[in-house]
Amino acid sequence: MHESISHVSTGTTFSPEENPFQTVVVDITHRCNMECSNCYVPNRDIPDLDAQWFLDIIKRFPNRTRVRLIGGEPTVRKDLEEIVSSIRKMGHLPVLCSNGLKLANRSYSKRLKSAGLRTLHMSMNGGLEDALYEKVDDMACAERKLAALDVLCEENFFVTLGMIVVPGVNDHHVVDFFKYVRNRPQVREFHLRNVGPMGRYTEVPQLSFDGLVKLASEMTGLSSEQILAYRGKGEHYIDFSHDGIQIQLTDWPDLGNTYRGRLTPEGFIEPFMEHVIANQGGY
Repeated sequence: MHESISHVSTGTTFSPEENPFQTVVVDITHRCNMECSNCYVPNRDIPDLDAQWFLDIIKRFPNRTRVRLIGGEPTVRKDLEEIVSSIRKMGHLPVLCSNGLKLANRSYSKRLKSAGLRTLHMSMNGGLEDALYEKVDDMACAERKLAALDVLCEENFFVTLGMIVVPGVNDHHVVDFFKYVRNRPQVREFHLRNVGPMGRYTEVPQLSFDGLVKLASEMTGLSSEQILAYRGKGEHYIDFSHDGIQIQLTDWPDLGNTYRGRLTPEGFIEPFMEHVIANQGGY
């Protein structure tokens, strides 16, 4: 099925055996059970990636790799448990990126954990408020997302929560939501990024990187100067630990990131964000 997907190369391509990235993103499906206002891969007409094909490629990676399963929404795949199990058996680390709607089903989440899933990234762009989800994700889903968060914490997953910060919409809620999740030790990471002008996105003035730093300062009590001192992996990317939680700030597009790659339809690995931008509106 992957043979039918055309894409534009970034010009920087690695074979699986040469993979230099600690994390490789795999778009296992373009189907989704949401139609968010912000989606960098909004094309729903691409068939699911053949599982055996991409698992055979992952098997060729030279080092232990975080294999980030994304979509669309990966939980719409009926074979997700088998995919997670296969990646774990290879010695790699499966990481699921999900909108969380299906994860409130405890039996489903427990099956994923039994298959070998330990780390999960869930988008919570509206935090605690339905009105914000309606504006950012075009769906009132706070109750379902918070129920999923309860399940993931109770089942002791390693949870990362991510928020797309839309100025004038949900930026005022970031600090309150961060206070809420700080009472949950299973939430190990909290990621903030601004609206990326790619795919389908909200037409608003993009929050500056300094704006993200200011929000992190309000969240943590650290000064902006203290937070900026952690900048070392890129001009517009900061990843630091504070009071037991990892905080990541990303100014999209995050170009030049040497930690994340993306599997191409031809079975090669290319830089993640560069590959997304090169294929906007298509693959």
